[in-house]
Amino acid sequence: MSSNDFPKANRLLNEQDFDRVYRHGQLLDTDNYKFYLLKKREERPRLGIVTTKRLGNAVERNRIKRCIREIFRKNKERFSHLDVIVKPKSETVFMSNLKLKENFLNNFPAVHRGGINGKDN
Repeated sequence: MSSNDFPKANRLLNEQDFDRVYRHGQLLDTDNYKFYLLKKREERPRLGIVTTKRLGNAVERNRIKRCIREIFRKNKERFSHLDVIVKPKSETVFMSNLKLKENFLNNFPAVHRGGINGKDN
């Protein structure tokens, strides 16, 4: 496997994983995304994406999810030791893929540098 793969081990897959991040993680609410972040001991980062129908039709929601997965996959080192849930806001529907990426990465490093108050698992 290449370093740019996105295996199941890098995904939040079940309800218990999502619940743990929601309950014990830190919320960062930005203009275009809500990030739920939970620091953990394991180095491998995991990603969960939550979209609702209010975001747009299936084509728009899937484009945004693909873009977020690609950002995560190519920037895994920024997310090490974290479980991350991303909730895109309705404004993201009108953004190009490049703008989605820039906005995502510009908002995330500030949180990572500032530390995360979640407890280690």
